[in-house]
Amino acid sequence: MLKKHRKLLGEEIVIDGPVKRIDDKIGIVDLMLSRSVPRNHADELEHLVVELKRPAVKVGADEITQIKKYAFTVADDERFLSMKTRWSFWVISNDLDAFARAETRQRSKPRGMVYQSDEGHIEIWVKSWSEVIAECKARMRFVQDHLQANVDTEHSFKYLQTTYARYLGDLSVSVEDPDDVEPIHANEAAAE
Repeated sequence: MLKKHRKLLGEEIVIDGPVKRIDDKIGIVDLMLSRSVPRNHADELEHLVVELKRPAVKVGADEITQIKKYAFTVADDERFLSMKTRWSFWVISNDLDAFARAETRQRSKPRGMVYQSDEGHIEIWVKSWSEVIAECKARMRFVQDHLQANVDTEHSFKYLQTTYARYLGDLSVSVEDPDDVEPIHANEAAAE
C-alpha cells in the first residue's frame, strides 16, 4: 500500500520497511484504489482500501477489528502523517452478523460507517454486497433521471443551425433518415 502511495506522491518518500499492523503483524490488503482530488484540492489524495471476505464469512467483530487495525496502522505510520490524504477502509461480504449490524446502524453516523477520525481523514465502513449493489443502483438511477434528454433529429439540426450558423451558412436540411446525412467535420466547417 505504501508503494502505491509513493507512486502518486513522488519518489522522495523513503520505504525502509513494511508497514506493520498495531499488533506487529504484516497485513495484506485485498484491494486498494487511489485518486487525486481534482479542482481546488489537486494536492490531496483519496485511497479506498477494501477487505473482501469469502461469501460464507459473515462480517462480525473479528472482521471489523481487522479493518480497524489496518486503518489505525496507516494513521499511526509516520510516512503517511504529513500527507493530505483521505482514507476509506471497507470490509465487504455477503452478510453481517448481529454485532456488525448493530455497529453499522449508529444514529450519529451514515449507515455502514463504524468509525470516522476527528479530522475526517479516515473512515471505516462495513457493508454487505447487497447494500453496495443497492446503493450503486440508486446512484445510477439518480444520474439517469437527471440526465434524461428528449432529443430528436429535427431539434438537433435546429440547434446546430442556430449555434453554428456562421460555419454552416444558409444550410437548410430536412432529414427523414438521419443515416442519410453525411457528417460535417470541424475542419471542413472552419474552411467554409
